[in-house]
Amino acid sequence: MSASVVVRGSGSIGQRHARVFRQVGADVALWPVRDRGTAGAGAVDEATGARLLDDTTGPDAVRGAALVVVATDTSRHVVDALEALDGGAEKVLLEKPVAPRAEDAAALTAHLRHTLVWVAAPLRAHEGFRHLRRLVRHLDVPASAHVWSQSWLPDWRPDRDYRESYSARADEGGVLRDLVHEIDYAGVLFGAPTLLGATVETSGPLDIEADQAATLLWSTDRSFTVTSRLDYTTRPTSRGVVVRSPGGTLEWDVVRASVRHETADGESTEQVFDLDLDRDIVMGTQARAALDLLPTAPADQRIARGAPATLAEGIAAVRLCDAARAGGVTGPAPSTPEEPS
Repeated sequence: MSASVVVRGSGSIGQRHARVFRQVGADVALWPVRDRGTAGAGAVDEATGARLLDDTTGPDAVRGAALVVVATDTSRHVVDALEALDGGAEKVLLEKPVAPRAEDAAALTAHLRHTLVWVAAPLRAHEGFRHLRRLVRHLDVPASAHVWSQSWLPDWRPDRDYRESYSARADEGGVLRDLVHEIDYAGVLFGAPTLLGATVETSGPLDIEADQAATLLWSTDRSFTVTSRLDYTTRPTSRGVVVRSPGGTLEWDVVRASVRHETADGESTEQVFDLDLDRDIVMGTQARAALDLLPTAPADQRIARGAPATLAEGIAAVRLCDAARAGGVTGPAPSTPEEPS
């Protein structure tokens, strides 16, 4: 019998989750937040093929579901996750970020079943990332890293005015929340962070209230110094990490799905992970791991399988972003730092 999955929220990411979980063999039901006027036994979502639920049928489907995916607006994440746990779901996969601020997740961390909550982190499911992690673990320290994700927000959803998306809203959007994936995977690679400084840019070419760009500097408990550039204001899209150490340099180019390793002697090798270019395949890896494993499984097992983040890890990433907004310099964009070669 296939695992039952309920996806709460039918926006673009909710529909993708529904489609991907069906592809990995789950029995999927889609529960929109807003009534579609399609109530009735046997109603099916045309875009995903998932069974459609409404507020009368949703709670029954959640009861006993192997997994509930919460893919609603960020401001609803904690409440919807709590309802899924209280409603009888075996596990929850919560879309990022966990909440607008780390403190907003207090009720979730206090729940008796909070250890059964995953937080979506699909970059962990890239084979390129897992290969990079194996290499990073053999580096000599101290070492430095630069993590970046730079793109043009209007290109994210060309069929929708970006100014009307959650990304544009100051209370639940902005690059520090949208691109929290970079903060998450940097923690896996380099260790727990201590923020040293940040610049958060609230003005720029986009007509939005949320932060458009941020530059962060932190140190870690594994003797790494990390800088990060996150922005909505760059074309073409560039995403990745470069790590420099006494033993050589590593670079993960997410857009090209490649990992390059250059030794201290200048010998260079590169591997390309073509499957990482297919978002559904990557999310399928995450989906299978979320169904097969518990968030309490050993870290090495979770990471090797491409599993999502744990709730504690998801909150830790948000907490660093909170610190950047609270303690960083906020204002117009400074001069753009030179990109790493």
